[in-house]
Amino acid sequence: MKFVSLAVVITFTLLLSCPFTNTVFSDDTPPKYNIVFAFADDLGRYASAYADADHRSPNDLIRTPHFDSVAAEGVLFENAFVSVPSCTPSRAAFLTGRHFFRNGSHSQLHHPWHVSAVDGAPPIDPWENVRGMGLMLDDAGYHIGWSYKMHLSEDRMGGKNRNYTVAGKAFNLFSQKVSAAEDHEAAKTKLLDEVRGNFDAFLSDRQDDQPFFYWFNPTNTHRDWVRGSGKELWGLNPDDLKGRLPKFLPDNDIIREDFADYLGEAMAFDAAVGVLIEKLKSSGQWENTMFVISGDHGAPGFPRGKCNLYDFGTRVPLAIRLPQSMQPSQQQNPVHRVATPVSLVDLAPTFLDVVGVPASQPMDGESLLPVLRSADPDAVKRMRGWVLMGRENHVDESRPGGLPYPIRAIRNEQYLFIKNFAPDRWPVAEPPLSAALQTATKKKNGGRRMDIDFGPTRTFFVEHEGSEDIRQAWDLGFARRPAEELYDVQADPDQMNNLIDSQSHQVIAGKLRSQLIRELTGSGDPRVQGEGDAFDRPPYTRGDEKVGQLAK
Repeated sequence: MKFVSLAVVITFTLLLSCPFTNTVFSDDTPPKYNIVFAFADDLGRYASAYADADHRSPNDLIRTPHFDSVAAEGVLFENAFVSVPSCTPSRAAFLTGRHFFRNGSHSQLHHPWHVSAVDGAPPIDPWENVRGMGLMLDDAGYHIGWSYKMHLSEDRMGGKNRNYTVAGKAFNLFSQKVSAAEDHEAAKTKLLDEVRGNFDAFLSDRQDDQPFFYWFNPTNTHRDWVRGSGKELWGLNPDDLKGRLPKFLPDNDIIREDFADYLGEAMAFDAAVGVLIEKLKSSGQWENTMFVISGDHGAPGFPRGKCNLYDFGTRVPLAIRLPQSMQPSQQQNPVHRVATPVSLVDLAPTFLDVVGVPASQPMDGESLLPVLRSADPDAVKRMRGWVLMGRENHVDESRPGGLPYPIRAIRNEQYLFIKNFAPDRWPVAEPPLSAALQTATKKKNGGRRMDIDFGPTRTFFVEHEGSEDIRQAWDLGFARRPAEELYDVQADPDQMNNLIDSQSHQVIAGKLRSQLIRELTGSGDPRVQGEGDAFDRPPYTRGDEKVGQLAK
């Protein structure tokens, strides 16, 4: 067990006050490398670089030449996972390099800090004491900024004036805009010009030779996209997905079309990535830039995806290309694919290592730079080898009283162990789900919100609730879950066979259970401290003010 930070051996309170030192670079004047991070909303592990002739999957259909080129020049991570499969806490975990549960009000989606006052004093939101990697780069003289979605406190990226979405944000509605246009290719070009314009605005705002960190955050891969757009705009035939969907999804026309449309949005994101690469090359910055591509969690609107700790919800694409001068020579035969699990909390310490900026606060992630720079397979063997994941609340309306669905998991290369802390609660929403279609409310689509996004697949499951034809699929996606789950992810990649009661797996279950609780305790997870109900409590208020409320 190896962490860059001290988080696994000391308590949360001590972590806030302990310095963290990055020692990769000893030169007082580190190289002025740039960082560009392309981070797609709700994009799971879908890229043509992941296609595997031995395992049929949607990756057989999708075409992502720009992601593939970055992976070819750098390293492709086969098993990259988010800290939490929900937008705000996932992004906060990336930016801080900390497990999601250590980020206070940013541990959940648009949520105040759940904690009681001590001796009448207002509680301190841990988020208020966290700066994050962006401000560390800003302190080091970097020009930092982003385009499109932030979904967390903008001051952690320098404030609203660092938001470079000045050329527009229509790209976020990619399929809607292009489908409505008479000339689809012209409409695509216009949206890609918007992406270029936003990036140009960011670059033009920097001082001469100033290094930069640009965070590209489009949301087109989030719901809603246009039905049939995958085929109409990208030539993705839904019928070609037969036998390629995860086995827990019914393989029917509705869900295949929905998934093809999702893949089409992923291809649009890849086209935007191509614009960023083109601009870096034409401006002479490509060779001096670290380029990284990933997503903030798995697929929205599909059972067991977003908000779930199965691979479908937590595993994301990850390709990292180092600046040219840091790359191993071709003669060294560098490692281009890494199967060892990594977490997106590893990115912040990695970014800082690459540019030689010391971290001013401790982080839970480990730097991936030794693997990125070394052609020695032993560098992979020295990696941590497992990831920690979890979630609390996503949508308040999903359960009575706004209670979260508290889960934690540990995932290594062969096993996934999940602990459901409240198995009496419903993981997605309290049945009957059909009430979502019967209740006349002002909410979107005339139905209540649940921990699954609106869309054709969700509607299919709601309409067929109680049908024996999809009983197994419905139970896997929506039914109550046991207190513990264990899956052999190599033998069971869709995690449908829970081995927790298997006698032959009791030893590994015991080891993973102990390791999970040990890591949660050492990292100061409120879910395992005190009564374990910190995330369950009503928001602490002072008058009409919600203390620690996330600014929207």
